[in-house]
Amino acid sequence: AELLGNAYVAPRDATEQALAEVWSQVLGVARVGVHDNFFELGGDSIISIQMASRTGRALGVQVSPRALFEAPTVAELAAYLAPEHGQEQGQEQKQQQTAPVIQPVPRDGALPMSFGQQRLWFLEDFNPGGTDYHSAAGLRLTGALDAAALRAAVTGLMDRHEALRTTFDIVDGRGVQVVHDAMEPEWTAADLTDLTDADARAERLRELVRADVARPYDLKTGPLVRVLLVRLAADDHVCVLGMHHIVTDGWSMGVVSHELGELYAAHVQGRSARLPEVAVQYPDFAAWQRARLEDGGLLEQQLDWWRERLAGVAPLELPTDRSRPTVRTSVGAVYGFEVPEATVTGLKSLAGGQGATLFMALTAAVKAVFARYTGQEDIAVGTASSGRGQGDLEGLVGFLVNTVVLRSQVDPQASFRTLLGQVRQTVLEAFGHEDVPFERLVEAMDLERDTSRTPLIQAMVVLQNAPAIDLSLGDVTASDYPLERETALFDLTIEFEEHNGGLRALIEYSAELFDETTIARLGDHLNMLLAASVADADRALAELPMLTDAEVEQVVREFNATGGVAPEAGCIHERVAERAALTPDALAVTYGDQSLTYRELDERANQLAHCLGDVGATPEALIGLSVERSTEMVVALLGIMKAGAAYVPLDPAYPADRLAYMLQDSGAKLLVTHRGLQDGQPAEGVTVIDLDRERERIAQLPVTAPEVAV
Repeated sequence: AELLGNAYVAPRDATEQALAEVWSQVLGVARVGVHDNFFELGGDSIISIQMASRTGRALGVQVSPRALFEAPTVAELAAYLAPEHGQEQGQEQKQQQTAPVIQPVPRDGALPMSFGQQRLWFLEDFNPGGTDYHSAAGLRLTGALDAAALRAAVTGLMDRHEALRTTFDIVDGRGVQVVHDAMEPEWTAADLTDLTDADARAERLRELVRADVARPYDLKTGPLVRVLLVRLAADDHVCVLGMHHIVTDGWSMGVVSHELGELYAAHVQGRSARLPEVAVQYPDFAAWQRARLEDGGLLEQQLDWWRERLAGVAPLELPTDRSRPTVRTSVGAVYGFEVPEATVTGLKSLAGGQGATLFMALTAAVKAVFARYTGQEDIAVGTASSGRGQGDLEGLVGFLVNTVVLRSQVDPQASFRTLLGQVRQTVLEAFGHEDVPFERLVEAMDLERDTSRTPLIQAMVVLQNAPAIDLSLGDVTASDYPLERETALFDLTIEFEEHNGGLRALIEYSAELFDETTIARLGDHLNMLLAASVADADRALAELPMLTDAEVEQVVREFNATGGVAPEAGCIHERVAERAALTPDALAVTYGDQSLTYRELDERANQLAHCLGDVGATPEALIGLSVERSTEMVVALLGIMKAGAAYVPLDPAYPADRLAYMLQDSGAKLLVTHRGLQDGQPAEGVTVIDLDRERERIAQLPVTAPEVAV
């Protein structure tokens, strides 16, 4: 506390004392004062889950992780948890804080799947044999490994956690979990010690690992846990622990690695494992989840909030290297980069000063970059929620992770500090409604089906700070053995993980849409914007530098070192007309299977300009333009300019009342649009030029430019 410049104030009652002890244990701080701030001591959204769980056990109450954001000091949290404060909370918030303890359910009947399991079961049935939801961790084991003890440890792990000895079936027309009394992992051993050539051995190892990770699971028969153990030398092994995602998640893998180490040590030393009894088993959680959401009305309450929050959300239109295929696949790749320690330290300080977390700061930066890339101000991304806000779930192994949508506005004239505050509020509100399973949210939004992209969100931002996969096997040293990742569930997933004071970042991207060079450039731009945000958090987002020094040199100097004479200043439509005169048959614009030469583009724009003049367009007039992206949109832009007017862009996806307001507010008296679009755009007092209906008449007008002063 003294290191942060706060005067130490000791706990003043039993509640504050208990809270201070929990904070000290979880945060690794020797002495915690009642006015010390959770975030300034190193707390974040994941640590808040552990804090809530252990606080609940210490005080005998149910505590939501959100409480740490509402009351980030020991004194404030003690007051927040007081009974009299609970009366002041909203009904939904109170419901969340006082969620019933998870009780065991009988095992003599059908055990329902959780919502998450149900989704993965459906996806596996829809696309059997797919690898999208295979989870695996690779480890390099150096030392005298006891393979029999390792195998016994994995079996012991499955004995402890019902999720790991569960299969799935259909009973009376609905999917159920089937928990087996005992189940062995699928165990594959390979010995490559006969391969003396190091390169050949490495290649064979890569083939074995890749084949094992890609091998399908049978959800009906199991097992859904497998181990590949490859012997490279007497004291050198590679172990791949694989599971289907339907029985695990990232948090679970941290629990698994910790327990596996203790079980291994117990077998080697001939003793009982020193592990606590598993507080909650996954089938109990699944039954509790369904009862809590469906029986208590919480699901509909939260769905109503999400419907309002996500109304009219638009896809993230990131520029791609290739056209988006009609039906997306999960073919992907990964690119990695580092965020320097100095930047991360600055981000934490900036975030902590606003009661925010490092994750919130990273999300704000990603949104700022996406806004610059797309020109969109309404940015929605997803993130992963651990789903472990309930106190009993910290040590549970199973599939609890959920996808949460974070939608917020990015005003290019606002500062990064302002954006961070907005993102903080967005995250808190979204996680306050995180109980809705993502698949139910997608159903409730009733979106128009688009097989070319994922629904609601196309990009994810994740800070990987769940319990680390940190396997301790006594005298055997375990280190990370990176596994190849060849799938991408979204267009982009940007993952951050703290490492040596800085951040390791991985961008998982759709290889159908992006080249690695494009993703590398995105990583550079994100790094630049992060550093600039730390250096000047009050500068407008639009002014924060994103280009690297090399890019500035290229754009400012190399691209301009043409040796030619720059043309005289002029308007865009004049430059197009000049190009049409010089190279009339050169390709000017393409969109999908549509294309126009410079002659066609210039002549059609001239014809539209004459049409606009005929209906009253005058120099410097404002004309609304609401056209879907197409070659026609480019013609319309140039035509309006050639008429001497300026265009007011109107996104056809916007709600009708917003479009009507924009027309009225701008004073535009003309609207250029397509048939079918104008029906949703009230145009009282506005003359509408329907490009489809007027096509034949416009085609009869002169192809020469109108004589209009611009």
